[in-house]
Amino acid sequence: MRKVMIATALVLALIFGYAVANSMAYEMMSKSGGPSEILGATVKNPQGEDLGTIADVVTGPEGRVAFAVLSYWISDDTQERVAVPLGALSCEEQNCVLNASKETLESAPTFISGDDLAEPKMAADIYRYFAIPPYWTEEGSKK
Repeated sequence: MRKVMIATALVLALIFGYAVANSMAYEMMSKSGGPSEILGATVKNPQGEDLGTIADVVTGPEGRVAFAVLSYWISDDTQERVAVPLGALSCEEQNCVLNASKETLESAPTFISGDDLAEPKMAADIYRYFAIPPYWTEEGSKK
């Protein structure tokens, strides 16, 4: 019985954390007038390590912002881009937090352009990689 209670508490904590992060990202955009406000925002992980900046946003077919495109340096002369589900970011003004390490970003699903994200399987894979249920699925719509 104790294990069930602990597991339930952990699940509730994860759901609450997801809801708070998702709410903060959308609240920031609604207060500021849209997704363009997060462009150029600095992204760090909870440990304060600089992960990069938001270079672009990608909207889904219904016009909802689905991804922030994070640009980060892997060496002095090589810059990479990775699509991150907007709900994985917690943003306040021009500062965002992503619960990920540089290694997590480097092994994220390959992203070339917004056209890649129009493919539902690829978009869902990215959401799941960052442990966020895709908002267009039954799992994601239950939030």
